[in-house]
Amino acid sequence: MKIAVGMSAGVDSTTTAKLLKEQGHDVFGVTMKLWNNDARAPKAGSCYGPYQDVVVSECRRYADIIGIDYYSIDVSEYFEKYVIDYVINSYKNALTPNPCIQCNSLIKFGALFEGIKSLNIEFDKFATGHYAGIEYNDDTKRYMLLVANDLSKDQSYFLYKLTQEQLSKIMFPMYKNTKEDTRKLAHSYELDVADKSESQDFFAGEYHRLFEDNPLKGEIVLLDTEQVLGFHNGIFNYTIGQRKGLNVYYKEALYVVAIDKDSNRVYVSTKEKTLIKECNAYHINWVSIAKTDKSFRALVKTRSAGHGNYATVTPKDDMLHIEFDEPATIVAKGQSAVCYKDNMVLCGGIIY
Repeated sequence: MKIAVGMSAGVDSTTTAKLLKEQGHDVFGVTMKLWNNDARAPKAGSCYGPYQDVVVSECRRYADIIGIDYYSIDVSEYFEKYVIDYVINSYKNALTPNPCIQCNSLIKFGALFEGIKSLNIEFDKFATGHYAGIEYNDDTKRYMLLVANDLSKDQSYFLYKLTQEQLSKIMFPMYKNTKEDTRKLAHSYELDVADKSESQDFFAGEYHRLFEDNPLKGEIVLLDTEQVLGFHNGIFNYTIGQRKGLNVYYKEALYVVAIDKDSNRVYVSTKEKTLIKECNAYHINWVSIAKTDKSFRALVKTRSAGHGNYATVTPKDDMLHIEFDEPATIVAKGQSAVCYKDNMVLCGGIIY
């Protein structure tokens, strides 16, 4: 097959390209250029910033070593519109964004696809080094998104917004590997990327750089008593479940439990107040199963980390009502609730 491989100069994508070449496929590498000279971006350690030039250079070197063609494709206009602006608007509206989910569905497996087509290159599949699986179910006539064999590296949560059309064009050759398996494979290919450290966040954890220098200050309030405990320097610096960096003093550990953009307040309370019994998710993408109006049981993850909570899920129009068996913690508006069963991603949506 003619296969495009999304390369980031990391061990996963580089080894993917080499593996597919060794299997006899006609492989070429592509890298997204995301940065548009935005001075707010971190200088290093981020896929959005001037460091992308180093990444492109490294990818080109690895492509030469592997013996494949290589292209860098500028999708910065789309990234600014659909990811950077989305992050800014989310935080300003007291929501916790997930830029990687947004980038995967709209940029990496969206705008980048179109960028490859603009080069007049036809390809059969697009491969990346993601740890997840894709299989076609002849009975349901749907592509299933599967949990990786290595649960510690599973990335299916970040991929739940992919459509059936997108999944039909994608392959994840590292699906059954552990990270150690991939590193060993890279060593066997004598790739010097074998022991490279993990890739960084899209903004290197410095989201505050996206906001104005004079943010609107407000109160940090104890939820139970309305007591003002301190003051914040912009609600965008806080997210549900946050414990560190509050700079307030109380007899017990405090966590952010609510953010009110209208009053510009950050509400804090004790750990038990971070627990919730139910939530709603909207803008649902049905993945391994077709849309249904019947309630079903699922393991629901409300953040990428953690093991999730079992719940009864009731679809209502373009919404899911989720009732957890046991109270769930750190359920933040703006994040995604993703439903799993039998190691499949059933569906998911945005928590509001």
